[in-house]
Formats: sequence, structure tokens, C-alpha cells
Amino acid sequence: MKKEELIKYLDEYLKISEFKDDSKNGLQVDNSKDEIKKIWYAVDANTYIFDKAIEEWVDMVLTHHGLFWWFEQALVWVPFERAKKLINNDISLYSCHLPLDAHNEVWNNIWLAKAFINIFWLQEWEYEIEDFWFYHWIPIWFWIKFKHKIHISNMVTPYAEMMQLTKRLYNFWKKDYINSVAFVSGWALSCVKEANDKNYDVFVTWEWAHYEMTFAKELWQSILIWWHYETEKIGPKLLAYHLRDKFGIEIVFLDEKY
Repeated sequence: MKKEELIKYLDEYLKISEFKDDSKNGLQVDNSKDEIKKIWYAVDANTYIFDKAIEEWVDMVLTHHGLFWWFEQALVWVPFERAKKLINNDISLYSCHLPLDAHNEVWNNIWLAKAFINIFWLQEWEYEIEDFWFYHWIPIWFWIKFKHKIHISNMVTPYAEMMQLTKRLYNFWKKDYINSVAFVSGWALSCVKEANDKNYDVFVTWEWAHYEMTFAKELWQSILIWWHYETEKIGPKLLAYHLRDKFGIEIVFLDEKY
């Protein structure tokens, strides 16, 4: 596929222009190729990811976490080494952060919820999904409420095993049965007050700081912790599958955390 057409399609499909983000979303590193035939997709834009991409002779690397953030504006030190590997091997880099989290087809959060719904064989009349939190007036995270309560241990173990997630439950509510869960990806325990105010039984997020955990315990807000990487490899994979099915582009995935 023509590179310019692919970039234009991705920008529009992911609605890049609608988001204010700490990440530089979109094409971050260009190359001299006119055609994109093979894409390497991963969660992070790191040197060890690029080394494997070079071995695969790909034309583009597609990631959720890119090279450029508000705190990285210059190509020095590690950012230089990362960019050098791409440029020297004529590989472009396209990265998409919040637009991928919020997308209604390939976002991380909606598929985590769908997996939850499928595991417990919930029918449409047995649950409802609503927006939980907005970023610059755009809904990114949400909560799910189901009509029949389930035992909290049944929620944690089967779901985490299916999604291959490292799990840790802090049942500060001391509840055995629950019927509502808020899903918030990334480092988001700062939203624990909102979850507590809305009486969500369990607040699901992926990373935490010590002071946030002590605050959650003070509020008696139950927390289910998974890891950032495991929950955010879903979006890049779905996006790559979408490009493969729509345009016939060859895709390769590197499932390497660290």
C-alpha cells in the first residue's frame, strides 16, 4: 500500500486530530519507501523492539507508546539511538496513544470489557456499559454493571487467566459479591475517588503508586491491579489485524515486555 495513503487512513481512522495528548500521535519517523508491505507492531518503541523489526525486514513499526512525549523533545541519548536504528534501516514509525485507547473498534478498554462479558456469558439484557471518565471531553474509560451479582473470586481468576494478566486484588470493600466494575487503563489510580463516589464495587487499573494505594484503602475502594503492558497489547494487535484484513498488509507482532 502507498505509504502516504496508509498514513492518511490511520490519521483519519484513529481520529488523531481530535485528541490533546502528551504523546506525539501519528507518523513519528519517516522513511524513503513509497510502499508499506510489512508492518511490525508492538506496545513500545524501544531499541530491542527495533532490533527485531530490522531482522524481519519490515517497512513500518506500529506502536502504542512512541518515541516523542512532552518530556522528550530532542534526539539525544536513548531517543537518538532509537531513531538511528529506524533511519539507518529505512523503517518508519507510527505511534498512537490515547486515540487507540479511546477508539470504538480497536481500543484497549472496550475489548477488555468484552472479554469480561464473554467469560461470564452475559447477555445484552444482563449488563450495561457507560462512560466512566473523559479526557478533554472525549470518553476513554468506562464501567460495566451487571444485574446478577458474581462472587469476586470468580471475577478475578478466570478473567485474568484468559487475558494472560498478572493480577492482584485488594478487596478493601470486604465484599464477597459484586455487580459493577470500572475499567481504566494506564496509570489511573488518581481516578479512584471518582470510582468510590459512584460506588463501583471494583476499580480495575494497570499501575499504581504507593500513595494512591493507601488512599484507596482509606476510601475502602476495592482495586484490581493488572500490568500496563498486558492490557495495552490488545489495541496494537487489533489495529494491525484491521490493516491486514482491509489492505492485505503483512503483519508481525513482537510480544516482548522487558
